[in-house]
Amino acid sequence: MLSDLDLRVRHAVYRTLAEGGTPLSATIASRLHIPIEDVRGACGRLHDARALVLDPHSHEVWMALPFSATPTPFRVESGDRAWFANCAWDMFGIPVLMRCDARAITTCEDCAAPIVYRIEGGQLLDPHGVVHFAVPAAQWWNDIGFT
Repeated sequence: MLSDLDLRVRHAVYRTLAEGGTPLSATIASRLHIPIEDVRGACGRLHDARALVLDPHSHEVWMALPFSATPTPFRVESGDRAWFANCAWDMFGIPVLMRCDARAITTCEDCAAPIVYRIEGGQLLDPHGVVHFAVPAAQWWNDIGFT
């Protein structure tokens, strides 16, 4: 079970990403006025609970689904705001979570052509294309970074 501190850290991570920032442990510690060790401990517990994903090297937040804390080929733009998603699936989740009209932008892996989707009023306009998931959903957490 997650503690109140874990939930506060999770909320601060999501808020930081939603605002376009990078949720480094030091940033979250400063935002919450708590020791960085407490943030790192909470992030570890959140990772174990699959509430977020830590980078295996830096142990900083890598993913807070649907957001990616690092640049990816899946970008979502709304007005002057932009976010990275972890995959095509997550790219469609960001406008829903942020309750905004947006453009979801990626590149075709086959021909390198740009692929742009528009989401307005919570609806996907002009749906086209195919999303291919190389790993079955039941196996995503076996290696979520690859998935």
